[in-house]
Parts: sequence; C-alpha cells; structure tokens
Amino acid sequence: MTITYKYTPHLLQQAHELHYRKFFPLRGKIILILGLLSAWAGLLLLLIKGGGKNLWYSVPLIIYGIVAIILHFYISRTVGKRAFKKLKQYHEPFSISADDDGLIIEIKNKQYEVPWNGLKKALMTDDLILLYPNDAVFFIFPRVNFSANGFDEFRNKVKENIEKVF
Repeated sequence: MTITYKYTPHLLQQAHELHYRKFFPLRGKIILILGLLSAWAGLLLLLIKGGGKNLWYSVPLIIYGIVAIILHFYISRTVGKRAFKKLKQYHEPFSISADDDGLIIEIKNKQYEVPWNGLKKALMTDDLILLYPNDAVFFIFPRVNFSANGFDEFRNKVKENIEKVF
C-alpha cells in the first residue's frame, strides 16, 4: 500500500494538537496556567492589600499574566504553521509505502526505511494516525490521503505490528 501526499499547516496543526492533548496535556497548558495564576495573584494583591500601596507588585503580575495568556493562545494556534516552516523537505509531495516489513518513506530522491519494530507507539483517531519512532517525533497519516478502504487496512496493519496503540 502506497500513499502520496504533502504536509500542510492545517494537517500539522491537527496532528500537534492531538499529540499534545494525548501525551502532554499539562505541558500544552503550563503557560496558560502560570498566566492565570499570575494575573489572579496580582488582582488579589491589588484588591486585598490596599490598592496603591502594592502597585509595584500587583501591576507587573497582572501584566505578566495577560502576556502569558496571549502567548499561550498564540503558540497553541500557530504550532502547525511554525512546524510547516521548519519541515521544508515535506513541502513537496512524498510517498510512504507500508508492507509487512515496515514503512518506506520516499522524500525527493531519498528513501528511508523504518521497520515496524522501529516504531514505539501509535496514536489513532477516526481521521488520523500518528506513528512514533521516538517520543518526540511522529509520522502523520491522514484518512483523506487513503483510498476507500485503505485507511482501515493501514489501521489494522498498525494494530498488528505495534505494541502500544492509543
């Protein structure tokens, strides 16, 4: 089975959101949590401890909190675009073949072989499969790039060959 496609910012955004939601739920929200805590602490200092006396403490905490919250939403909403800029070799169409031995990835004129035992885990949804050679890197397989039953066949092949499937 061979599929040919190219990465898009939307596809990378979808894959990264799934990845962080499943494996790093707190890491994806740590800036937001710190921002909310900072803004809350600044407001408490401002309101409880007597207004003008604590401006040098409360205002910077509130400003930091607001900046951190804005930064969280910027980072989480643009991860796909930023990843797309870094992955220049995937801007052109490439193909991935799956057989009983593993995956063969053809990018431009280079060929990479990834045996099934070289993949640590898989994360599957109804529209997307992520295959992980390590904890930080994943290959993306979207349903839209498969033929009618191809996605389900690939899903079954992944379940047969990879121990950890989420």
